[in-house]
Amino acid sequence: MSASASAPNLESATASRGQVVRANRSDTIRLLRTVIQERELLPGERLGSERQIASQLGVTRADLRIALAALESSHEVLRRIGRGGGIIVSDSRLERNINTVESLPIIARRQGRILKSDVVSAMIVPASCSDVRLLGLDRVASGAVRNIFDITRVRYVDGTPLSLEISHLPADLFPGFLTKDLTTSFYARFADEYGIHPAVVDETLESIMPSRRQAELLRVDGGTPLMRIRRVARTQEGRPFERATDVYVASRMRFTMHHSGYVRLSATVPQEPKQG
Repeated sequence: MSASASAPNLESATASRGQVVRANRSDTIRLLRTVIQERELLPGERLGSERQIASQLGVTRADLRIALAALESSHEVLRRIGRGGGIIVSDSRLERNINTVESLPIIARRQGRILKSDVVSAMIVPASCSDVRLLGLDRVASGAVRNIFDITRVRYVDGTPLSLEISHLPADLFPGFLTKDLTTSFYARFADEYGIHPAVVDETLESIMPSRRQAELLRVDGGTPLMRIRRVARTQEGRPFERATDVYVASRMRFTMHHSGYVRLSATVPQEPKQG
């Protein structure tokens, strides 16, 4: 039964009584799924406000909320409050906008998900050649402070492994960091306890296949596609304070971005003079 067939029947009943009808949860859930299917709504698109949807389906807002709660628990929709909010179509993937710098806990909380972290390892080690270069440690006068904190964590969303995170942090910027609760948001701790905020972040995004260790920690088989982000974050003064590699299970994550303009890279590169 389609939404176009069902909704008029409900609405005709309301017209005769002068009020909306009460509907059981399963019928309302079925109608909501049909509307999403027939309108070909994609994840991230807005289904409407509660008031609009209840009017369209001819059900009470109380009954609608019961159905929406069920769909939200199965991650088929999510509810956003505030300007531009409403009922948003979802498909259980966590969504990260790569135009902005946000910690994963904030992203998960905004989408109604529960994020937890397990620390696999945390140690202080001498900086590698690439750490020295990418973290700018070659500009640090004393070789004794060219140490980094090497921290590996597995991030879980609703109990399911989402990502593997490897963080390299200059030890001189974060004294005592390994004594902190490393299951919490690093960016929140950087800001609250060390006064360090990301001003410039460079990231690369690419698809990879898992190593044996990655597959083991993320509980996937060796043929499961992963998405890898390599990141270097800098302070307002230009000091690199984080070098990180995040590896996500591709089927559990979506990356979005928005551009207000388009610049051809070739336009920024000097052209070779024509021969002849």
